[in-house]
Amino acid sequence: MKASLLFVILTALLTGCAGHPTFEHPRYAPAIVPTTAAPSPATQGSSLYSSATEVMLFEDVKASRVGDIVNVLLAESTNASKSNDSSISKSNEATIANPILGGEEREKLGSFRGYDFNLGFGLSSEQAFSGAGATNQSNQLSGSIAVTVVEELPRGNLIVQGEKWLTLNTGHEYIRIRGIVRKSDISSTNTILSTQIADARIGYGGTGAASDASKMGWLSRFFNSALQPF
Repeated sequence: MKASLLFVILTALLTGCAGHPTFEHPRYAPAIVPTTAAPSPATQGSSLYSSATEVMLFEDVKASRVGDIVNVLLAESTNASKSNDSSISKSNEATIANPILGGEEREKLGSFRGYDFNLGFGLSSEQAFSGAGATNQSNQLSGSIAVTVVEELPRGNLIVQGEKWLTLNTGHEYIRIRGIVRKSDISSTNTILSTQIADARIGYGGTGAASDASKMGWLSRFFNSALQPF
């Protein structure tokens, strides 16, 4: 009894602590850009050119290198629905009449203590199954978040990542995003739509009283988990 109670308490503690995001996530941490030593005035001379900030004459100032910042406009909207209906029925019936003995159908072959011996036989069975299911889901996320270029791929595409935390009076909310963008998709205002990010990983959640109130309790999660065999 004590072992079972200890197991339930440990499971409750583990399930109760799950699902709460941390303020920092290693996959969405700010990029660490290696610093480069600035050339001395004697080496650079009187030139205004810098290899770290060179821009073409007719080129817009937008993210193109590791460490640059680009603004992602969140425009996510999904809507999915699915329904199914199935019905199966099956019935069987078999009847064996009284046998013919001596050229005549015999309804009874005699009696014993008032019970007639009847060789008639009948069998019937019926099976039926019906099922129906439906699901609907829709999501919408809008806003913006500034992310950092963390890597430039061999074909010129950029890997961007970043996160933003909002501290409110009832808790904290966060937005995390990571993915691959093309330089040509970045607009002249240094923005890009979230729908143009390949392999996008977008996360939105929060902590606090409002978030905890909408979650299932730890005991309910235990009875709805894989540990519950019934």
